[in-house]
Amino acid sequence: MLIASRSIKTALIGVGSAALLTTGGLATASAEPAQKTTTTSAAAAAKKRMSSAESESWGYGRVKWTFTKGHPGTFSNIDSYAKDKKCDSKEVYVKLEARTTHGKTRTVNLAQDDWCTNGGDSYNNRKWEIGYNVKWARAVVCKNEWGPNNTCVAGNKQYWPF
Repeated sequence: MLIASRSIKTALIGVGSAALLTTGGLATASAEPAQKTTTTSAAAAAKKRMSSAESESWGYGRVKWTFTKGHPGTFSNIDSYAKDKKCDSKEVYVKLEARTTHGKTRTVNLAQDDWCTNGGDSYNNRKWEIGYNVKWARAVVCKNEWGPNNTCVAGNKQYWPF
């Protein structure tokens, strides 16, 4: 009886599909119920958007990035912003600083506002691979003192979330 029941379902689906195709429709019928997929939510859970910022009287800097599960040494979709608030001919720039699980600190310079523009400066949609597993990362905003040492202030640390 089970075989006959299955044969009837298949025949009905075949007739329905043929009717759709002859009228110009698209046949996508199935004898089994459709299963729900959760690939979108699983992919979202495998990525984590992070940000770090710091503000001083002379400038502001912010960095946003995405960590992806399974890629602990890669920063993707990096967006950065720097703003010179004092306009004293000393450029303000922001960099991303990362501490690895091996205890090494790596940095990459990003946006800089060197002409005191009204809206600041941004540097977006970048990728950085440091080659080591990341323990934490943060934004560091600096003022160029035109000498051997610049004034820098670090933002909040964001730890590897996975």
